[in-house]
Amino acid sequence: MNISESLKIAVKCIKANWMRSLLTMLGIIIGISSVIMIIGAGTGVRDYIVGLIEDMGSNAVLVSVDATSATDNDYITLDDVQNIKDKVNGVERCSPMLVGFGRATIDKTATEATAMLIGVNSDVQFALPNNCVYGRFFTDEEYDANAPIAVIGTNSADMAFGYQDVTNEYITVSSSGKSMKIKICGVANIDALASSVGGGNMMSNMFSTGTDNVIVALFMPCTTLTQITGANSNLGSVFVIAEEGKNYDAVGNAAVNYLKSAHGNYSNNMYTAQNMATYVEIVDIIMSVLTAFIACVGAISLIVGGIGVMNIMLVSVTERTREIGIRKSLGAKTKIITLQFLTESIILCLIGGIIGVTIGIAGAFVACSIIDITPNITWWLILIALLFSCGVGLFFGIYPARKAAKMSPIDALRSE
Repeated sequence: MNISESLKIAVKCIKANWMRSLLTMLGIIIGISSVIMIIGAGTGVRDYIVGLIEDMGSNAVLVSVDATSATDNDYITLDDVQNIKDKVNGVERCSPMLVGFGRATIDKTATEATAMLIGVNSDVQFALPNNCVYGRFFTDEEYDANAPIAVIGTNSADMAFGYQDVTNEYITVSSSGKSMKIKICGVANIDALASSVGGGNMMSNMFSTGTDNVIVALFMPCTTLTQITGANSNLGSVFVIAEEGKNYDAVGNAAVNYLKSAHGNYSNNMYTAQNMATYVEIVDIIMSVLTAFIACVGAISLIVGGIGVMNIMLVSVTERTREIGIRKSLGAKTKIITLQFLTESIILCLIGGIIGVTIGIAGAFVACSIIDITPNITWWLILIALLFSCGVGLFFGIYPARKAAKMSPIDALRSE
């Protein structure tokens, strides 16, 4: 008997008891589908969170002042920004991060919004992974001229205008009794970065979709922001971009040491440097471990399913005792009988694996659609799931197959 004949007989036996076979596959289906869904959705969530952090500038270091204990003399100045760029070893670019809030009116639609204003210079664009999605960033000349110009976040553009390419549109920003008509020169992925600088509570508002409160994040020249808000140019944080190949932590620490020296404040906690790339690694590790752990818990049902397969194959051996006796008396060798029952066990688990993969993929897309995230399901994940299900069939089918193959032909023919 060759492989093709074993496959035909196995499929025929499964069809003959299709309800029993389906119930036997249930453990395999649940195990495979849960593993696929958890890994696919978990990897999608990880990619989404890592993407948000990368949008915040994974190639940069955010140097901040402890606002809870800082005096006016401790805050970073615009001169400090230029000196960090020119004098600190390993620094390629440096941008101020001055935060302000106000009201915004979308000129085109007359929509009212809360404006989150971040005063920066043109260097900050080099911390963004894709620079501007639409339009351009403002230039050094526009920065020096206090130009009424700004870059808007992609999510902010969607919330305020209903679409993303809003270059050359206008927003009127008001704060502290002053107002200014701002031209949008570009659209970029700055919402996550603006939220991290403006405070953690802004994050949930920035990316929430079921709220009436429209929040607009704008990156504008720091000098323009001070004109709108009337605030001084004392900075709570700066964005430091290291030269390629430099250690970000070392560059961040060098910038902190410069500020301590420049302001005569050597407090260990007054200035801190946060490496954005570190957050990417931490989130990646945490999400990978968490996903793997939950997937392993879900895979326990595969063991239960495998025990069910072994049980049903033992029943099948008992039911087909006379068939085994006839075949052995006609010259069927032990390895042929073993191959026959192993083939049936593997096909049973493979069919369950295919159904489980299908349900798992559908479940991952449904679960991720609720939070508007794309699951990450790769071909190798599907291949491993199918090979694992075949392995379960092989492992748990060995004992029943060997039991059938070792039967004495005389005893098997004698059975009723």
